[in-house]
This record gives sequence, structure tokens and C-alpha cells, in this order.
Amino acid sequence: MAVRCGNNQEVIYEAMRQVLAARAIHNIFRTTEAHLMVTSSSLRLIDPQTQVTRIGFQLKEVSQFAAHQENGRLMGFVVEGRDWSDENEEGEPSFSAFVFESNTEGEKICYTINLAKEITEAKKDPDALAQLMKNMPLTNDGKFLLLEPETGDSNSGEGQEDLESEA
Repeated sequence: MAVRCGNNQEVIYEAMRQVLAARAIHNIFRTTEAHLMVTSSSLRLIDPQTQVTRIGFQLKEVSQFAAHQENGRLMGFVVEGRDWSDENEEGEPSFSAFVFESNTEGEKICYTINLAKEITEAKKDPDALAQLMKNMPLTNDGKFLLLEPETGDSNSGEGQEDLESEA
């Protein structure tokens, strides 16, 4: 949903409220399932059946993210885009809020997005990246940060730090 600004978490909470109200009004109880992959460069929603990316965002375009204060399963983020309709050279900034209901706590997903942003910043300084990686709980191969205990089933909302590839 379009929102007015991208520097305030309140727009995420308002988008959550409006989405939940619209679902209740229209009796929408089932939603489309997707897996959220968080890398150090992007966020991607992946179809769990086909493994095809439905939509992706560059991490640098994500200006805000937040978990719902009362419903721990809800989280959202704001993406900054550009409106080129005015034929302005730089385009006017436009903001869209995306709201999700997850099997994983929203706070954990927000933590992963924040960590991905920290990794992106730390990549500019090899010493900072080494220090960050040393303090991060990763899987044995050093590529994945698991939000839930490993059970063999793939879980919606698992985070991945993209250090080598996005494959």
C-alpha cells in the first residue's frame, strides 16, 4: 500500500491496521504463502512450490521495518521507489508499505533485516565485517542465520546472509 513517508515506523503500524481491517471487512482469512529470503543485498519473496521469486527489493530501498507491537506474527517494511510521472530528472520519492503475517516472530525477521543492513555497511570495512561475523551465530557452513531450530522442514521467514551468492 502506498504511504506518505519512509522515515517513520508509524506508517507501518497504520498500514497493518488498514490491512487487517480490510481482511476482516472482506472475510479474507486465507493468504498466499511465500518464503522471505533476506540477504545482505536484497529481500525476496519466493513461491514455496516453484522456488520462483515473486518480488524482490534491494536492501538499500528498504527505509523502515517493524514488527507489530501486540501481534508478534505481523511485520512490515517500507520500500522507497521513484515516481517518474512528473518527468523530473531524479523522480519524486514514493513509498510503499508491505505487511506480512509470519510463522516466525516479526521481531526476529526485523532483527535479520537489521543484521543484513549491518553486513552491507560492514562490507565497506573488512575489519568491521570480520568483527561482525565473529559475533554472529551462523550455521556450520557460515552462510545462514536460522531464526528457528533446524527441523528439516523449510520455514517461512528464514534469514540468509548473502556472502557468496544468492543461489
